[in-house]
Amino acid sequence: MKYQYCFLRTPVSIQPELRLIDMFEESTEYLRNWQLPFNALSLTKDEDPEDPSWCELRESKRRIYMEKDTVNFTTVDTPMQLRYSGSNRHCAIHFRYELFPGVDLFTSVHDRYLIRDKKLVESLHTVFAEQDPLRRIAMAEHVVMKVVLDFWPEHIPLDFEKMQQFSELLKYVNTHLDSRFGVPEMAAFMGWSEAYFARTFHSVFHITPKKYLIRELLSRAMSLLKNTDKSIKQIAEELNFSSEFNFSRFVRHYCGYSPSEIRKNHRNVRK
Repeated sequence: MKYQYCFLRTPVSIQPELRLIDMFEESTEYLRNWQLPFNALSLTKDEDPEDPSWCELRESKRRIYMEKDTVNFTTVDTPMQLRYSGSNRHCAIHFRYELFPGVDLFTSVHDRYLIRDKKLVESLHTVFAEQDPLRRIAMAEHVVMKVVLDFWPEHIPLDFEKMQQFSELLKYVNTHLDSRFGVPEMAAFMGWSEAYFARTFHSVFHITPKKYLIRELLSRAMSLLKNTDKSIKQIAEELNFSSEFNFSRFVRHYCGYSPSEIRKNHRNVRK
């Protein structure tokens, strides 16, 4: 009997990266408009049917109520209005699954899913009950990757060959981004006119380069506010804002909270 050998190669030129942005448990009350620059996986632990918490998706005008022991998965950049009642308690994992720096798998999906899966609920309870912080992160990554695979888009509206030409630019942006870094700098890096660059970037990534920079700058600002002990003034200087006031105005405009409110709320709810 003759055996036929085969060799199958899987290209690894594109290697996605899972980035955990934040993990927290909170009980809070507010009504806010949100468009978060990352994905969110949240488990509702407690709720009051008489005073429900809900999320309204602005694009589809669909309202989703948060029920006890259910999981919500919200994709990056989804425009929504969130209403949390005082009786709501939930835990959440914010993350990004980047195909290229700053380019998430769920770009352009813009949706929120209500998941009634007992195993997923149990897994999230286990994650947040874990006392070892490093083990908790590893467990969270495992749970998040299961959700990523379960909700993997049937069609990813991105042309990877065209994206590849921007890979060095996106790496450059990642290391040079601050409030003064703009579209002219991006176009100059590519050696293109601003108009041609903006048009081509939007056609490839389905987001304008200006919105991309704002999203990345906001994400970096929130990370510094939540994960460092630097003062708000120091963060404003690090991100090259002309003043602490202008930094605070930027953050409040795009996320609804001032930097001090974000830091205070974060410290109050973290375990």
